[in-house]
Amino acid sequence: MRAGLEWMAGEVRASLEARDLEGFGALLADDVRWGEDIVPNHCRSRSEVIDTFRRQISAGVAGRVSSVELGPAGILCRLTVTFPVEKGGARTRELFHLYRVSGDRITEIDPFVDGRSALAALGCGPAA
Repeated sequence: MRAGLEWMAGEVRASLEARDLEGFGALLADDVRWGEDIVPNHCRSRSEVIDTFRRQISAGVAGRVSSVELGPAGILCRLTVTFPVEKGGARTRELFHLYRVSGDRITEIDPFVDGRSALAALGCGPAA
């Protein structure tokens, strides 16, 4: 599975960096989950995830993959994301996405705002 996970990590990185939504979508399970049911803007399908990314790109959100790590729970992407703000400014945040993989598809995307919690969820660091 490790070789497959390494391949998938490369594909995730390449598709996100290229903003290739079709390529990224091909890595997702049909019923991929992103976010908890109690939070707004959660996704429960490949099309919802891709639509969310598409809306963010259309709104001027830009990002780059800072790093990718593999662990027992899947693939962790550290993202540097720039959000437009009113009056022409922008703010940059570091975000983390843990892509949980089953078989050859991403079945769940867990968002994190801090690296320590993300690494702990990946299975590569101490619990926060």
